[in-house]
Amino acid sequence: MSHEPTNPPAEPRWRPLVLGLGLTVLFFYRAVFSAEVFFLRDIQRVYLPLRDYWRERVLGGGFPQWYPFDGLGQPYVGMVISGAFHPAQLLSLVLPGAQGLKWNILLCFPVAFLGMNALARRLGLGARPALLAAVLYTFSGYLVGITNNPLYLMAAATVPWVLWALEGFLATPTAWRLLGAAALLGLVLFAGDVQSYAVCLGGVLLWSVCRLAPEGRSRSLAKALGVVGAAVLLSAVQILPAVKVVGDVRASGQTPAEAMAWSVHPVRLLELFLGPLFAGLPGERDQIAISQRLLSTSRNNLWVDSLFIGAPALLLVGVALVTHARRARTAVLAGATLGVLLLALGKHAGLYAWVFEWVPPWRAFRYPEKLMPFVTFALALAAGVGFERLEREPPRWVGRTAFALGGLLLAMGLLEWRAHVFSDAWLVGLWEGKPLLEAQQRIGGQFVLGSVLAGVSLLLFGGILVGARSAGARAGLTGVVCFAGLLLANGPIYEVGDPMLFESPSPFVQRIQEETRARGGPTPRLFRLPGRFYLPESSPVSSPEEMHALSVIAAMEPLVPAVFGLESATVYLPASSRRVITLWDTQREWFMRFAGLFNTRYLVISREFSSQVLNGPRRVVDRLDALGLLLLEDTSALPRVYLAHPRCVANAGEAVRRLGGGLQASREVVVECEAPLSEAPAEAPLGEVSAARFEPERIAVEVDARGGEVLVLNDAFYAGWTASVDGTPTPILPANGAVRAIAVPPGAHRIVFSYRTPGLVAGAWVSVLTLLVLLGAGLVARRVPSRAAPCAAARP
Repeated sequence: MSHEPTNPPAEPRWRPLVLGLGLTVLFFYRAVFSAEVFFLRDIQRVYLPLRDYWRERVLGGGFPQWYPFDGLGQPYVGMVISGAFHPAQLLSLVLPGAQGLKWNILLCFPVAFLGMNALARRLGLGARPALLAAVLYTFSGYLVGITNNPLYLMAAATVPWVLWALEGFLATPTAWRLLGAAALLGLVLFAGDVQSYAVCLGGVLLWSVCRLAPEGRSRSLAKALGVVGAAVLLSAVQILPAVKVVGDVRASGQTPAEAMAWSVHPVRLLELFLGPLFAGLPGERDQIAISQRLLSTSRNNLWVDSLFIGAPALLLVGVALVTHARRARTAVLAGATLGVLLLALGKHAGLYAWVFEWVPPWRAFRYPEKLMPFVTFALALAAGVGFERLEREPPRWVGRTAFALGGLLLAMGLLEWRAHVFSDAWLVGLWEGKPLLEAQQRIGGQFVLGSVLAGVSLLLFGGILVGARSAGARAGLTGVVCFAGLLLANGPIYEVGDPMLFESPSPFVQRIQEETRARGGPTPRLFRLPGRFYLPESSPVSSPEEMHALSVIAAMEPLVPAVFGLESATVYLPASSRRVITLWDTQREWFMRFAGLFNTRYLVISREFSSQVLNGPRRVVDRLDALGLLLLEDTSALPRVYLAHPRCVANAGEAVRRLGGGLQASREVVVECEAPLSEAPAEAPLGEVSAARFEPERIAVEVDARGGEVLVLNDAFYAGWTASVDGTPTPILPANGAVRAIAVPPGAHRIVFSYRTPGLVAGAWVSVLTLLVLLGAGLVARRVPSRAAPCAAARP
């Protein structure tokens, strides 16, 4: 569907920049003209804690390699989603905390706008169709909806630039253009989106074979392979650490059900022209019913709240398909888009399950809905191509079709308003069990609004095609109609709130901090047992979304404790140890009985679990009755480091079984031994830990051992950690199925644990050398013509 590259007429260079910035300000005025910040979902759960940690470490003169605040610790670089090498991290050095993240998110939209416009112009589209494509992509439902997940937003904003640079390199291959295309492709990975990076690699190859005549495709493909190779080499600093952690994580071993939890339900494709039909506040009764019983997500919310791009945009896509139907590349690109859409449908289409089974590397990815920005991208670009056809002399059938479809959509809205045809009749067969009345009513109301929006926008579009005399007027009015529809449908789905949401510690945090100051010692560790918390009634000073966010903070969900300097034993991030995850997945009740074994002193539980865990040494420290939450302290929790008598086993499975067999936890530890260790009786005297200093990548411990003991460190067992006793390297052994231990000889010793990200140094060398080679090639290529020119001029 792309045009052959041409020389489009000149246009003011400032126009796309001014429009990209101006429309972003207009669309996100609630964020731009206030101190409020984005805060929903993973903003508070993941990205703010990760950004703050990066900023703190870099300003302290270091670089984060180990992240101790989730799942007993995991690699910071190896988790990838941390975006450790993305240039956007630098913004946090200037604007810390939620404000820096807010402006990072906002800047993604003019970046996406300029990239889409530049790509469309490079493909030969006129100035106005290119700007329309940029509007449709930038303010589409997926991109606006993903403001709560900035790594995926940054990746989506980079995709048009990747293809723009690729198209430039394929047309005129130079070292500089190769470097630009490879670097932009690498930025998709550096943002933290591995799945989009993989799709982009494949997309680069597909794009290369679609742009030229058959005789040139082999050369084009060879050039594209060069871009892919250069991108992989430039990204080695991120790729090698990620590959090195594969053996320690469980991502590649997830089940198809886990991988496809968030699949696009086919009924949600109506949102492409009707706007958000199924979105709501996570945790609300009707939203849980919609997400789980209607859309089959197995979650209590949606991945994104909207897929809307607009009815006029889809009509323009149809124009592009009809106009270019006979071109082979149209069929290839349309087929590729359909393939990505089928993958995005996940468990509802079958293609994702097939790829999951037969392409093992794909098993590391999850949530098919993450593929929707590629569908949106193709639709927006195709709409620009379609509008190019209408600029000169619109065919009459397009205007007539717009009027007919607009009237049909208004009639559909009327039927739903008067007879509930959609919510009561069409959807009833999709529900698991009896439909929830409140959910049906909410969906019905959204369907009516969406039908009116789509119908009116098509009627206006038809009127523009019929009544506007000049191409400029048609373009301007069409742009206004499309942007207005995007603003009305997608504008309400982003949320901003008071930055104090991130700055004010919850009552539980305050209580833990008070007790820690009084007791002293290392940072305490806590565990949030998954369970329900109750949303309080809306406050006159807080929106329902802000109340939900405050409740998440109070419940100490995922990484929230890290913001306040508390470590969490809860598993949430993707590089969490496979040992830790497996242990807790299969031994949840066991874990609650022996939580203190892993230095987990505090537990946050929902009140329905209180009868199960309020026993033995656990005491209630605090309670939030309005939310149905309790804060417990396990007074028998073992220290972060301690000496114990080893009990050797052969593997992790045997270690877990042994833990439940009468082990004296404070004096004995189950160790997966490489060689036999001396196993003293449980009652034999133990030495003591006299001092310990904890840093993220270095832990120094001083002990006075009696003999026949091991030092247990209650942090995740992970590749990359080394240990030494008085400077002599010693092996680290898995202990209690998930943590670390080393054998300690009798006497006083200094033990040091050190962490270096596996593959980081080698990857950095590969990336730097690749960059230097490409820079050198570019400089040489620029100097050669300048030296040859005088010689040519001197010839007779």
